[in-house]
Amino acid sequence: MDFLPQILLLSSILVFVYFWLKPRTKPKPSPQKQEEIREMYRQRLQTELSTIDDPSERQSKKIALLKVFSKELEFNLFFDKNDVQALMQELAGY
Repeated sequence: MDFLPQILLLSSILVFVYFWLKPRTKPKPSPQKQEEIREMYRQRLQTELSTIDDPSERQSKKIALLKVFSKELEFNLFFDKNDVQALMQELAGY
């Protein structure tokens, strides 16, 4: 029982030091995160369409993918409606 206050003090100091020294992560700025998301969608579209040789099948797959992407981006906090439309037009040009 004599050691209880010392143990509590030592453990509280250790917890304080841990939280003081742990690495802090900075959130990415919105334009940087937006560009990363744009690049991810470009890569997904390219990888999905790279295996298809038939133009009509490729076009139907592209339309289906663009619909899926649009639905996903609709709920993304980094994109508003105009940004989503601009990205969809950009991806439609691929």
